[in-house]
Amino acid sequence: MANWLTGIGYGLSIVSVGLLAWVAWPEPDEDQMLAWAVIAGAALSVIGMALRWAAHIVMNRKIAEDD
Repeated sequence: MANWLTGIGYGLSIVSVGLLAWVAWPEPDEDQMLAWAVIAGAALSVIGMALRWAAHIVMNRKIAEDD
């Protein structure tokens, strides 16, 4: 149950990153480096959340094995 709730939380966080990236996306006449920064920031955030969720699952499995 906790893994499921954690997954929902990380999923919502990923959606919020997408929404923030959408709002931050530069207009065509703006500096294109901003677009690369938005892409990199959103990607790193999503990757970080996925790694944290994976670590949570691994930790719970290890705890279950030890019991």
